Amino acid sequence: IAAPFLERVDTKGPYLNFFIKREELAQRVLTKIQQQKLFGSSTIGKGKTIVLEYSSPNIAKPFGVGHLRSTVIGNALYHILSFTGYKVVRVNHLGDWGTQFGKLVCAYKRYGNQKELEKEPIQHLFNIYVKFHEEAEIRPELEEEARNWFKRLEQGDKDATELWTLFRDLSLEEFKKYYSFLDVEFDSYAGESFYSEML
Repeated sequence: IAAPFLERVDTKGPYLNFFIKREELAQRVLTKIQQQKLFGSSTIGKGKTIVLEYSSPNIAKPFGVGHLRSTVIGNALYHILSFTGYKVVRVNHLGDWGTQFGKLVCAYKRYGNQKELEKEPIQHLFNIYVKFHEEAEIRPELEEEARNWFKRLEQGDKDATELWTLFRDLSLEEFKKYYSFLDVEFDSYAGESFYSEML
């Protein structure tokens, strides 16, 4: 056998089967990587930029397995594309705007607990959001109250904005624990709220 990493070559009917010495091949690849730190890289993306959006959880809600999947796949793509010469802009487009935040502010005003918020912020916000929906089934007027809170938020009302900012900051703090553990970073956390003044 000419190639030292081949164990044997067999024929079976019309097929030619090559069996590789895995240890030998692995050793050759590892040696090559050690010799050239950029083994496998290319310059195909040189001078080109790719915007890659991934993770994108909703604030005030638990980080779910779907977000974990997106985060891991997105981070893998970031490394692959960077290794082939692209400038990659990593965007975490947060779900941080919309009528649900009027509901959340309304829920916090009615059922919120400062100590619970400090202890387990995301879980507390999620719990009061669920409670709001349960109560709104019985008292539909709560939906109107929530719409008014979101309108106030859109208009820059101090009380509504302070609460929304607190919820966003607490959520990001929680999410960044996961990102730190996964060794994931982003260039931008501009969520839906970034565009609110442009709508």
